[in-house]
Amino acid sequence: MKAPREWDTGMVEVADGVFAYVQATGGYCISNAGLILGDNESLIVDTLFTPSMNRAFRATVRRVTKKAPRQLVLTHHHVDHTLGNCLFPECRIISHAKARVEIERFGLPDYFLQTVPHFCDEIRDVPVRLPDVTFDGAMTLHLGGRRVELLHFGTAHTVGDIAVWLPEERVLFAGDLAFFWVTPVAFEGHISKWIRVIDRLLEMEIDAVVPGHGPVGGLDDVRSVRGYLALVRRQARRAYNRNLDEREAARGLRLGGYASWGEPERARINVHRLYREFSGDI
Repeated sequence: MKAPREWDTGMVEVADGVFAYVQATGGYCISNAGLILGDNESLIVDTLFTPSMNRAFRATVRRVTKKAPRQLVLTHHHVDHTLGNCLFPECRIISHAKARVEIERFGLPDYFLQTVPHFCDEIRDVPVRLPDVTFDGAMTLHLGGRRVELLHFGTAHTVGDIAVWLPEERVLFAGDLAFFWVTPVAFEGHISKWIRVIDRLLEMEIDAVVPGHGPVGGLDDVRSVRGYLALVRRQARRAYNRNLDEREAARGLRLGGYASWGEPERARINVHRLYREFSGDI
């Protein structure tokens, strides 16, 4: 596996009229978004975390198109993908039903603010805006002649993850189902189910994948995400079967080339989730 890649913040056209907005480093709360142009309208995929991030994103959108977005799709509920919702008041917001429940339940609690002290002053008073439209299973949007499919394959990174799929363009906005060159993390996820969802993605004919964090990639990058999750699950299972505690299991991980991915210390969180999975707690 190669040394970690670097990428700049900015808009990348991944197909005609289909854009990924990626943010450099892809670290904690530094996520990606997207813009899809239709015949007479446009659609945004995810909002970002802070007002300054969203101002930069909106300025880039205005340079790309005069078609002001009227719809906004959320790939899941985490605040680094949804806190900017209130900054797009003109948009109808669409999410999976379970994601809306989680946005309402989580809000922006004080304990979370303590985890992002470098962003705290900027986001403290940002209001949480809920989705306007929800669905279960799948939903299809039509931007004139462009078809956009919203697909829910079950619990993975969260309970309400969706993939935004453009079948004609063979472009997938994966949200946090995919982290490229950044360590995947299952704060609330189920890693074995996440692997099964990735297997579903790998069956699709995809040319470009926009991850929730990291640079634009392809199916080989998705396979690398699966490889990471399978590696950590395999080693954590051995440790669990040996009755090692979580800290011992995390210290004993051998990540190989994945150790060069951003924020490798997240493996401790993944081991914790796996121990809960192995015990039947989740």
